[in-house]
Amino acid sequence: MSEEAVALASSVLRSGYVGEGPMVARLESAFAQVSGTQWNAAVNSGTSALHLAMIAGGVGSGDEVITTAQTMMATSHAILMQRAVPVFADVQLHTGNIDPQDIEHRITERTRALLVVHWAGYPCDMEEIHAVARKHKLVVVEDAAHAVGARYRGAAVGSLSPLTCFSFQAIKHVCCGDGGMLSTLNAEHRERAARLRWFGIDRARRVPSILGEAEWNVTELGYKYQMNDIAAAIGVANLAHLGATLGRHREIARRYRQALASVPGITLLDSKDDRESACWLFTMLAERRVDLLRMLHAKGIAGSVVHMRIDTNDVYGGRRDDLPNLDRFTELHVSLPIHTGLSDDDVDYVIAAIKGGW
Repeated sequence: MSEEAVALASSVLRSGYVGEGPMVARLESAFAQVSGTQWNAAVNSGTSALHLAMIAGGVGSGDEVITTAQTMMATSHAILMQRAVPVFADVQLHTGNIDPQDIEHRITERTRALLVVHWAGYPCDMEEIHAVARKHKLVVVEDAAHAVGARYRGAAVGSLSPLTCFSFQAIKHVCCGDGGMLSTLNAEHRERAARLRWFGIDRARRVPSILGEAEWNVTELGYKYQMNDIAAAIGVANLAHLGATLGRHREIARRYRQALASVPGITLLDSKDDRESACWLFTMLAERRVDLLRMLHAKGIAGSVVHMRIDTNDVYGGRRDDLPNLDRFTELHVSLPIHTGLSDDDVDYVIAAIKGGW
C-alpha cells in the first residue's frame, strides 16, 4: 500500500463525503489509460463487474456461457447468478488459457456468450476467440482479474472486447482494498452498468424534489455494487504505481524464465512476442510437483498452487471428463513467488533452490 494511498484515503475521510462520488469518477477517468477505453464503471468487486457484464451481454435464464474451469469461482458464479449454465472448454496446456480450438464444438442453440480468463495475466488468443464469436454471433466477455496492464498485439486488455472485467482486490496489481472495474466499448453499456450498480437508479440524472428526496423511475432490477470514495482514493493512488509494479513483476518473470528454462522437470508456459503479460502470477509446470513444493516450503519459499480447477465443485455439476489438457495442467501447475517485495537476492535464492533439485 503506497503512502499516497494512505494520504488520499485520509483526505476523503476528512472531507465528510465517503460514498460514491468524485473520487470514483476520478478513478474511472484515470483507468482509461490502462483499459484503452473511456467507458469504465467502478464497482465494489471484480465479481460484481462480471455479473454486470453477464447482464450487459444479454445472458439470461437457461442460456449457456462457454468458459474455463481454470479460474477462481467468481468467473462462473457470475454465470450462475443469471441462472445460466457454465459450459467448460479445455485449456491450452502451454498457457492455462481457454483453448479456442475446443470452443466451437461446444456451441449449441442456447450458447449466448464466451467468458475467457487471462490466466496469470497472459492474454488469451483473442483473434481466434473473436473469430468464433463473430461466426456464431456470440458476446465475448473477458475476465481480466489477473491482467491489469496486459496488452495483446499492441492493444490494451480492456479495449479488445465489448465487456472486460478487472479486479482491484487486496493482492492485485491495483489494490483499493476491494473493488473492480467494468470496461466497455460504448457509452450505452457503461451507462447501464452505472445504473445497475446502484439499484437501477441513474444517479447522474436524478430529478431534485422539494421533499428533499430525488425522484426516479427504476425500470430494471439493480444491485448494491457501487464503489465508495474511500476505496476509489486508494485505487487512484495505487494506480499511479502500476507502471513500476508491472515492471518489477515482468523483471522477476524474465529472471525466472532465463534461469529455469533448461531445468529438468520444469516446463515454462508460453511467452509470445505478440502479447505482453501482466505477470500477476509466475506459473510453470513441474513434474513431481508435491516434492517440489515440499522442498520450497522447507527452504522458506512460498511456492503454491493458485486456483485449482473449479468444475469439481458440486455447484457446477462435478468434475468433467472431457478436459484432458486441464487434467494434465491440474497435475502440474505451480506458481513461484512474484511481488514487488522480492529483492534480486530473493529471486536468486528461489532459482538456486529449484536448480538444486527436489
